[in-house]
Amino acid sequence: MSRNLISICILVSVLFYSYEGVAQNNQASPRETFQTGLTLFEKGLYSEAIPYFEEVSRDGSNTLIKETAAYYRTRALTRIDSTGTNKYVDDFLQAYPGSNQTAVLLRDLAEKHLRIENYDEAIRRMDEALNFPQSYDDKAELYYTLGETAAEAGEFDLARDYFLALDDTHGRSVWAPRALYARGRLYLEEESYSDASEAFELLRERHPQNAMTRRIGTALGESYYQQRKFEEAIEAFLDALPYLDDENRAKAVYLTAESYNAINNYEDATRFYRRYLNLIDDPEQSRIAHYGLGWVFHKQDIYHWAARSFGEASSGEDEIAIKAQYYEAVNQKLAGRYQESLNSFREFGDRFQEGIFQEQARFEWAVTAFESGLYNEAIEVLLPLAREYETLENPGQLLTFLGEVFYANNEYTRSMETFQLAEEITDLDPALKRQARFQRAWVLYYNQAYEQAQPDFEQVHEQAPNSDLGSEALFWSADANFQIEEFGQAATQFNSFIRQYPEHELVGAAKYSLGWTYFKMGDFGNATAPLIDFLNNYEPPPIVLYPYETDTKLRIGDSFFAQGEYQQALEYYRDTIGAEPGGDYAMYQVANSYYRMNRNFEAVTEFRRLLRIYPFSSLREQAAYNIAYVYLNTGNYDQAIEEFRSVISRYPNTEWAARAQYNIGDSYYNAGQYEEAIEAYQTVLEEYPRSDYIIEAIDGIEYAQLSTGSEDTSTDVLEGFLADNPTSTTADRLRFRQAENVFQTGDYEAAVREFRQYLRVTNNRELMPEAYYNLADAYTRTDSLEQASDALLTLVNEFPNSERTAPAFAELGRLQNEMGNYNRSLNYYQQLLENDERYQQEAYLGIGNAQLQLGNINEARQNFERVLSINSENNAARLGVGKVLMQDGRQDEARRFFQLVAENSTTEIGAEAQYLLGESYQSEGDRESALEAYSRVSVLFETFDEWVAEAQYKTAEIYIRQGNRGEATNLLNSIVETYPDTPGAQKARRLLQSN
Repeated sequence: MSRNLISICILVSVLFYSYEGVAQNNQASPRETFQTGLTLFEKGLYSEAIPYFEEVSRDGSNTLIKETAAYYRTRALTRIDSTGTNKYVDDFLQAYPGSNQTAVLLRDLAEKHLRIENYDEAIRRMDEALNFPQSYDDKAELYYTLGETAAEAGEFDLARDYFLALDDTHGRSVWAPRALYARGRLYLEEESYSDASEAFELLRERHPQNAMTRRIGTALGESYYQQRKFEEAIEAFLDALPYLDDENRAKAVYLTAESYNAINNYEDATRFYRRYLNLIDDPEQSRIAHYGLGWVFHKQDIYHWAARSFGEASSGEDEIAIKAQYYEAVNQKLAGRYQESLNSFREFGDRFQEGIFQEQARFEWAVTAFESGLYNEAIEVLLPLAREYETLENPGQLLTFLGEVFYANNEYTRSMETFQLAEEITDLDPALKRQARFQRAWVLYYNQAYEQAQPDFEQVHEQAPNSDLGSEALFWSADANFQIEEFGQAATQFNSFIRQYPEHELVGAAKYSLGWTYFKMGDFGNATAPLIDFLNNYEPPPIVLYPYETDTKLRIGDSFFAQGEYQQALEYYRDTIGAEPGGDYAMYQVANSYYRMNRNFEAVTEFRRLLRIYPFSSLREQAAYNIAYVYLNTGNYDQAIEEFRSVISRYPNTEWAARAQYNIGDSYYNAGQYEEAIEAYQTVLEEYPRSDYIIEAIDGIEYAQLSTGSEDTSTDVLEGFLADNPTSTTADRLRFRQAENVFQTGDYEAAVREFRQYLRVTNNRELMPEAYYNLADAYTRTDSLEQASDALLTLVNEFPNSERTAPAFAELGRLQNEMGNYNRSLNYYQQLLENDERYQQEAYLGIGNAQLQLGNINEARQNFERVLSINSENNAARLGVGKVLMQDGRQDEARRFFQLVAENSTTEIGAEAQYLLGESYQSEGDRESALEAYSRVSVLFETFDEWVAEAQYKTAEIYIRQGNRGEATNLLNSIVETYPDTPGAQKARRLLQSN
């Protein structure tokens, strides 16, 4: 029974019993008649009840009983005949316009309309009910129901009007705060976030202590979040967290993390993402947090962590999965993990054939394959897109790059066709072809292919130096040279740009970059002037990715610091304190400047200030360590030990803690407290077995024991450490370093044993390429060339992506050449050329030497000239060209090359060139010139025994032909005694024996 019905029954009962004394003798009293009808009504016998209610209504003796009977008659009629409900209620309204039961009937009528989703009629009837008498709470509830119904009907403005009217007129009701909360939620649903936040603030203002107010945190925070008011959103979420249920708490934690992420508060963003992950069990829901963490790490340039987080988010088939898979691959590439990136792009292609990022992912996939030398794969990825270029967002970019891939793959015809198509779809006329070339260069530059982009930029400038495009191309040509660390050329071009285009919008950036170029070259004296000019007279370029002013001041300070001009450096560092980012580094360098000026008190004070003002700076550990180190260097060993212990306490389990513990040992050692020093060094081994200070600590133990006159047990300590930590990565590095140390002593046979043993026991694939390379080097130094080649072959086959792979190919080519296996040598140098374009000179030079030995003179010369086209001053290539000319019988031309090399090289190449000068004269019968040339080998290149011995042997031959056998014999004996292990000595012995 409804609350209203109960109230009415109670009222009727009271009224009836109040009349009992008057009507007790009346057998046909209205009360009895009404009671009979009510009993039938409550049993659901509505038709039977109606006559009794009508009888009471006809009896006019009691108005209240008559009105109540009419009310129940109306209700009974609506139960019997639902089609006449509106009429029956309206009849009652006309008969009893002031009845407090009218509102009940209207609300009942509205409920019937709601059940059949006739919202407009329901709203009309409830709104009508507002005009009739009812209790304070009932009327408040009616307002609320009206608001909810209007919202259900999609009439959000009307709903919000009812909710606000409820609070304005019935603010003391329990429904009032609920109404204001619902009003704010409606704004959220319509994405009217500013209005939503104002609505929730109104609730907070009017009902500050209500439970509903405590619930607004999530909604209010969400509204601020959608408005990108992240600071306000965070505050709202944090206020609400203690009062939320599990579901809303998880949502609030996630949006808090997102807000911190948006304002680049990485530490708190990470903390809340991880808190969200701890709150939920559903792996699907966890993906959004991993995706957010990916961006946190990406923005901090921690690309390998970013890739891992994006990988966690990449399961599924939704948009998050697609984005995560793409960004996983991108961050792997940024982390330098090209093979992993390539595999992730391949997975993207397998999993997602439609949806967002299709063009971008496949383009990046192709770029990554291209950079890895997988040209065919890049072409296979690009071709399907190119065939549908009309649907692409950036067809010109894709086709231009496809042309580059074809070119790199030596498919020149297809390359030209692709470039032509790119020009056609962009409707480039001949006058604008430079723009196409510029764009191609820019694409390469944007994808960090700076070396390929630079010539195109330079060509655009040379073709039209006075055009806008030509002037800008010079800037980017200079910048591309900077990116590939051709700093000398970059400085020349930046200077040229500044001189030729003093009013260009990029001239400030050019001065900034010129300063950076000198800085990178270590020319700190020249770095300061353009940087100061930029700082004082120019605005940053149009696209500002970081605070140029701060960076410029810091680089000026660093330049003065590097020159030892610490007072001038201080001025710029002090001017940057407080900047974000960079303020902590400035304060750190202020302290370092004081230290370099021997103002140790100020240095320590500034380091302590850094720790106080920037407690979360990435420099905090080093600053605390430096305080201790200042005391150590000034001989205050007790204070140094105390400060080092403070570092360990504040930053435990870090490399700084290990370093501090090691320096505690040094402090004790310098103080002459050798037993305490040994104990401190031993603590490094025990507490920080994975640190980089194990070898140093063992050395410290050795020195301290020697200082006390005790037996040196450091080797036993090292072996004991390895026994206790046999599988740790630190132990693995120690074993590697043991092998390296043996190698560096020159005991190469022992080094072979050590490296072979290391390779047998290690699982650390990171160090294995270096171990194989060093093993090969040790074999080479013991003349075990076959074993050296085997070790290098293992390296290139098992570790094709190692940084040691290219040098291994180069060494394989050299060894095979030395062993006389010229075809193999040629093959390895060709693989070097394909593996790493940075080794072009070495590869072409090796190919040229192999071809020369095989008698392919033309091919040899072509390769030597390729080297010279890259580096015109390469003496090895000059020597090769000379050998080609010599074999071709062109002795005069050959000698010009030999003379050039001999005059410009003090290396073995110069010695060989000087020797070949003599050989060329001797082949023509010019013995005097030959003798002079051979004598200069001994004078100018005396350290190169092999060529000195060869030159002296040739001299002896000439003496014999001249009849000077005595001098020849003396010279041959001298060769055997002075250079016994050289090929020249072997030939000298044979010649002496034959005579």
